[in-house]
Amino acid sequence: MRRIALVNQKGGVGKTTTAINLAAYLGRMGKRVLLVDLDPQMNATSGLGLRPKEGVYHLLQGEPLERLVRPVDTFHLLPATPDLVGATLELAEDPLALAKALEDEGYDFTLLDVPPSLSPLTLNALGAAQGVLVPVQAEYYALEGWWGFFPPWRRSGGA
Repeated sequence: MRRIALVNQKGGVGKTTTAINLAAYLGRMGKRVLLVDLDPQMNATSGLGLRPKEGVYHLLQGEPLERLVRPVDTFHLLPATPDLVGATLELAEDPLALAKALEDEGYDFTLLDVPPSLSPLTLNALGAAQGVLVPVQAEYYALEGWWGFFPPWRRSGGA
């Protein structure tokens, strides 16, 4: 099992597009894949043609994962719903809530598509992930979105 967060503070750099295509590719390679839409904008969910009433927020409230996932093409989606906005305050108190909720999910790969911010949703995704994939367009502001994750003293390599 491998959990990967797709992260960049800048919007529009291809996080969701990369997440959907990577999920489809890994699924076609015979892997069991779960794509988790953690963005309250719901782009991965709506981009896959879904408008569910339950999703990530309900998982964090204790609902079983198996009941919430939706099959899509060669992978499964844990969708976002509008009430995911409310999870931001709740997750600020427990940065490992998502990691606990996804324990033993049974997938070869879990891809976490996060919002373009350093919100509690993003921090929870980073707490649950074993790896990070940073989509970056070849433009200044997209690079700044990634670079912003590092404090100034780490950028130069000094202490």
